[in-house]
Amino acid sequence: MVIDETTETAGEEKQWDNPTAPEKTSDSRDQEQLERQFKEAKRRHDNLEENQEETNNNEDTKN
Repeated sequence: MVIDETTETAGEEKQWDNPTAPEKTSDSRDQEQLERQFKEAKRRHDNLEENQEETNNNEDTKN
């Protein structure tokens, strides 16, 4: 059973849509994925900051 056949050989180099600015893709799904990744990274960063503040507050009340 063959799922996908690749026509690329191991030595071929991938052709990019926009080699001078790969972040500006022509496919809207790529842009949507970048936005989701950015939001997830921001959410994780905010959670880390919130946890750090709680830790500092708990240490202050102990002393």
